[in-house]
Amino acid sequence: MFLAVVQSLGITSLLVLIVITAAIALYIQRSLQPLMQINQLAAKVSAADLGQAQLQCDRAPTEVRELARTYNMMLERLAAAWEQQEQFVSNVSHELRTPLTIVYGYLQSVLRRETNLTTTQRDALETAASEADRTIRLLQDLLDLARADSGHLHFHMEAVPLNALIAEVAGMAQQYSNRDIIIEANDEIIVLADRHCLKQVLLNLIDNAVKYSDLSLPIALKIDQLEQARIQVCDRGVGIPLQQQARIFERFYRVDESRATSGYGLGLSIVKTLVDGMGGCITVASRLGEGSVFTITLPIAV
Repeated sequence: MFLAVVQSLGITSLLVLIVITAAIALYIQRSLQPLMQINQLAAKVSAADLGQAQLQCDRAPTEVRELARTYNMMLERLAAAWEQQEQFVSNVSHELRTPLTIVYGYLQSVLRRETNLTTTQRDALETAASEADRTIRLLQDLLDLARADSGHLHFHMEAVPLNALIAEVAGMAQQYSNRDIIIEANDEIIVLADRHCLKQVLLNLIDNAVKYSDLSLPIALKIDQLEQARIQVCDRGVGIPLQQQARIFERFYRVDESRATSGYGLGLSIVKTLVDGMGGCITVASRLGEGSVFTITLPIAV
């Protein structure tokens, strides 16, 4: 009887231990679930949805609820700070662009009346005009990005004959760059896009190819159509290291500061913003010493 009682107590203790372990595991899992939600939210949250990202942990333990409340307050402060930053950039870009445009206009007017200018004076005025023009373009880029972040950058989507637009852009680029630009196209393609924005995208990509490729080498523009329209801007320049290709569309990011020419690292960021806004996608494939290929895909106009 004693052995039977001991055996019964052992089995009972084992069952109780299993039940208690399962209960503790379930309690820990429920307690950690809000922390997992915090982790998932922190991994997914971006600048665009800071204001809407909130964590709900009403049934969590008191300590976890306090942590979630503090986390939500932090997100609200970040959203307010981000909004203030966007507003500041937009206001500064808008306020500075007008006086700089006036200054640039006066400099160009003086340069056109060059009868009484010495060589030194003309060089100084040309340098000032060039820097004023660069600053105006920088402010315009910042203004466009601020509008995109705030949702105020609107697109006029329409059916755009891609072949004619590519020919127009190639002609414009050849005039200001003095580079050979080759167009490779077959059938007529009509895309659904904003004509002005698409032209800006292509000019930015061609300008980037001009900066980082040899003057004697041509730049190729290729267009074809699969499920979507595809535009490729190809150069045989210095190329982009593989580990840095994922970051070239970030704002103010430049691959190599030592070989960076004029610019502030906003061109490709503007390109991605405009392409995404038109419902398209842009990617890059590049190898060092062989060149780069920027590929844009856009929806076909139905």
